[in-house]
Amino acid sequence: MLRDVTDRDGRTVIMVTHDPVAAAVADRVVFLADGRIVDELAAPRAQPVSDRMTVAVARVRSAVGDVAFR
Repeated sequence: MLRDVTDRDGRTVIMVTHDPVAAAVADRVVFLADGRIVDELAAPRAQPVSDRMTVAVARVRSAVGDVAFR
């Protein structure tokens, strides 16, 4: 539905999600960490989004420790 609105009406939709399948519908996915852009994908597919999310979580865990994820 959101994809149809953006294509038909030329609207911009900003969606925040942790779901790589939902993100794969977008034209562009921006990855944030601590409020900063750390990566992005144009014309994403679900698996690359998921892979980059996994890498981002691993980086955060190594920086702050597993305590933040319990």
